Amino acid sequence: GGLWAAGLLLWQFVLQCRGLYDPVHHIESARIYGNIDSYAYYYMDLLIGTPPQRVSVIIDTGSGVTAFPCRSCPHCGHHIDPNFDFSKSSSASWTSCGTGCHGSCGGGHCSYRQVYTEGSSISGWYFTDDVRMGDALQRNPPVRVSMGCHQDENKLFYTQKANGIMGIRPPGRGTPTIFDSLFADKAHIDSQVFSMCLAEWGGRLVVGGYNQSYHTGSIVYIPLQVSSGYYQVGLTKMVLDGKTLATRYGTAMIDSGTTYTYMASEPYRALRNGIESYCRSHNGCGARQSGTCWEASSGVGNFPKVEVWFNEVKTFWVPQAYLYRKGSSNRYCYAFEDDGPRANTVLGASWMMWQEIMFDMRVNRAGIVAANCPNYKQRPDFSGREDVTVPTAASVVHPVNTALPAPAPAVAEPAAAAPARPEASDGAAAATAAVNSQKAAAGSAAEDAAAAAQQQAAAAQHGGSGHMHGQEHAKEEPVSLPEPLPGAHASSSSGLRSASGPQSGFGGTGIVVAAVLGATILTLALFRAIIVTRHDDGAKEAQRTPAAEVVGAGGDAKEETHSGEDDPLVFVVQGPASHDAPAE
Repeated sequence: GGLWAAGLLLWQFVLQCRGLYDPVHHIESARIYGNIDSYAYYYMDLLIGTPPQRVSVIIDTGSGVTAFPCRSCPHCGHHIDPNFDFSKSSSASWTSCGTGCHGSCGGGHCSYRQVYTEGSSISGWYFTDDVRMGDALQRNPPVRVSMGCHQDENKLFYTQKANGIMGIRPPGRGTPTIFDSLFADKAHIDSQVFSMCLAEWGGRLVVGGYNQSYHTGSIVYIPLQVSSGYYQVGLTKMVLDGKTLATRYGTAMIDSGTTYTYMASEPYRALRNGIESYCRSHNGCGARQSGTCWEASSGVGNFPKVEVWFNEVKTFWVPQAYLYRKGSSNRYCYAFEDDGPRANTVLGASWMMWQEIMFDMRVNRAGIVAANCPNYKQRPDFSGREDVTVPTAASVVHPVNTALPAPAPAVAEPAAAAPARPEASDGAAAATAAVNSQKAAAGSAAEDAAAAAQQQAAAAQHGGSGHMHGQEHAKEEPVSLPEPLPGAHASSSSGLRSASGPQSGFGGTGIVVAAVLGATILTLALFRAIIVTRHDDGAKEAQRTPAAEVVGAGGDAKEETHSGEDDPLVFVVQGPASHDAPAE
């Protein structure tokens, strides 16, 4: 009994070093990769088919198609993963013409064609297959998804490093998105909430809730207008150092597939002038200006925060986000652009950075909170032989207490005080290419973010999230915990403690083994506490909180220890509006 319990305790600790699916609270999470300067987009991995093949896809909240090149493609570029081999997946099937085909019929296949505003395009054939979100580390459950298999790529899609695009626009228009399929899988995801947290390098995507362990302030909520097929928000003004910069932003949308943040000429000039005026009266903000860039040897921490107001709700745009670092230098450039005198506003990846943005599709609202988002610069190796067995509630060492999520609140809520600026690295990356504010006219147009940082013509970056694979091989940090909890329950007892059982149950041998294992665990814990510190090309170190709280879709706040990705984290299961921490 003692040996078994001690071994189980050690195994539980090992699981905490990996990013596992949470079968108790039905939460999936995945690492995000990419960088605004080096990649011009953020992306994540999908495991497609049986046996699984890995495919990298830009994350784009401004389009709806998930598609990537197939091995049979006669005109597709060279990407960081091999082109998907349809013939090697026993679970793949082509979508036939007729009922169920959301495209046109060509060559006996249900076909699609997408053209993006910057001129790139993709076309191919629809098929369905089993898809797992994220890397093999997460072991997320498979779900049946309709996707596109490129037979032709042009321009940015041809040259980008990421294989394809994952469109996750609001549901209800055109072809169902991958998230429509995930939300329909009630056995594994029971809340229509997802969140993104973008850092200078990568970040994390969560489906089913959000991750409070990253938060450095209080969550505020704003309404989402989704009838247009985009995530539109009511941006009313920006304020800097107590002075209102502009109040005319047109229609604003949140688009992770656009690298920069785009706005009309008037608010663009007002924002630039406001930042530069502030720096002139504050010792140059510790930097030297050169055009739209600044030489800042000590980082951009002395630059002002910009208040971004959504009606009565105030949020902050930190300098680590509206300025992006060029490579590993001390040169930082504006991550926002002038899109013309009558343009609307696109809140792109550069606005999303260092915040966790929560999309609550139950009541059409967005949550915004300042966050120390995790950096990921290296993808794990993938051979196709990894164990992707989905964890079950019985295999998780903590009480299984699976209450359903509490009902979603009626409308968006408390305008909590502004979140604190994240302590993450000064050089929060920004974009080298960006998508024009108008998304593709054809259905759900996600701009293709070409991984061509050199291609400044990529001023129109399509679909949104890109990964940096292979080149930057920084030391792989532990995976962050399988985040948010949609359950309205939670036991206050520690799963680790209950797993080991009472000490009186150990025999003599068990005591010795337990002592050895305990010492090993303590050593590993200390080691992990050291390596959790994020390093970023000479930027200031950004450290994750060692004790984490993860929030799901609803419920009363209770504590619960859970096996996770990076650190032993303490979950807090709570409603999104009623239990927020007091404003800092």
